[in-house]
Amino acid sequence: MMAQTMQWKESRVTYEEETGVYRIDRDTSEPLSTNVVLSIAAIEDTRPTRLPPLAQTIDPDALNTVFDCSEDAILSFSYAGYRVTVDALGSLEIVSLDDAQPLH
Repeated sequence: MMAQTMQWKESRVTYEEETGVYRIDRDTSEPLSTNVVLSIAAIEDTRPTRLPPLAQTIDPDALNTVFDCSEDAILSFSYAGYRVTVDALGSLEIVSLDDAQPLH
């Protein structure tokens, strides 16, 4: 599983140092919830099973389907010390809560 996390980081995670934003090249063959967990595990250099269950923060099934109903939705939530933002175009951005700007 750690090899999968490292491969995910190398192939899908880009860090923008000037903004402190991790941008994720989503794997559309995987549910959005899986993308979130694998991305944060990669950022943290840990196994996904060492992160808290995503369901303690947001309903994974709802997260996976929320954008089926809207073409202009944006959703932000906190998970495992990060603010995760997803938009209807499939953009996935992750920012450390230590670096995050307050939501307005």
